[in-house]
Formats: sequence, structure tokens, C-alpha cells
Amino acid sequence: MSQPRTNGAQTLDEARRLHRLLDAEIDHAETGPGQASPQIKELKRRRLELRDQIVRLEQDATRQA
Repeated sequence: MSQPRTNGAQTLDEARRLHRLLDAEIDHAETGPGQASPQIKELKRRRLELRDQIVRLEQDATRQA
């Protein structure tokens, strides 16, 4: 599976879509053979960063409304 990357220009929908992709990738990595711990740790770190970005985008959307 590809490695989704984040950037500052993402829309809220795109950030949520990438977050779901990371969830699926983490699930796959955790249930797969060998459970590559460093890879899972990196995926979870990126998912957390993406979640923070989603919260910021949601707050920005609320302020603009």
C-alpha cells in the first residue's frame, strides 16, 4: 500500500480520507506476518500528525462559518 503524505494545502475531506487509509495500513501491518514494529510506529506517528491536522482544519472551518 502506498504511503500517504500530508501537506498544508489539504482539504478536510482529503485529510480524513488519508487518515482512513493509514488506519487500514496500520491494521494490515499489525495483522500481517512479522508485525514490523518500526513500520507500525511510523504509521501511527503519521496518523497522529494527520489527526492533529484534521482538528486544525475543523477549527478553521468552524471559525469561518
